[in-house]
Amino acid sequence: FVSSEATDAGQGVLTEQGSDDITAQLAWSGENFALAAAYTTSDGGNTANTANAEDYSAVGFSAQYDFDGGLSLNAGYGLKNPDKENDASNIEDENTWSIGLVWSDAFTEGNSLGVAYGTAEGHRDDSGYDDPMAYEIYYSIAVSDNITVTPAYFNIEKEGANDVSGALVKTTFRF
Repeated sequence: FVSSEATDAGQGVLTEQGSDDITAQLAWSGENFALAAAYTTSDGGNTANTANAEDYSAVGFSAQYDFDGGLSLNAGYGLKNPDKENDASNIEDENTWSIGLVWSDAFTEGNSLGVAYGTAEGHRDDSGYDDPMAYEIYYSIAVSDNITVTPAYFNIEKEGANDVSGALVKTTFRF
């Protein structure tokens, strides 16, 4: 539960003027799989600053399956349904999805290789919408028991626009 205007007495928690987000999640995991579902309801508040408040409900589903040999398949799907569809703000239903593979102990014990592909933002049914897609690849290197270095590369493809690409190196220290 999150309430953005909880400190303002005129827009308190769970009031019509407040902006409240409530999420519930249910998950089930087994020996080599995990499933999860989440539901969110949000009211954007009805204050003067948010005249076009974005009230919506959303659901999300994710799954992971671990194969023998250290390979994991991950997938997710989300659907956002705004209360004010097709209004002057052109708010539409949106959906997202992603799929990824992670190979544990890739090439050497303790390292992992991952790739993912999916939507770069919520897809809408608007005419002319360009459906941007994103992909990434990373290789996590266990330098020691307490230090991991992960170089990664990502790319976002958008029809009619230049691709956005980037790279990073993340270093994790565990104490």
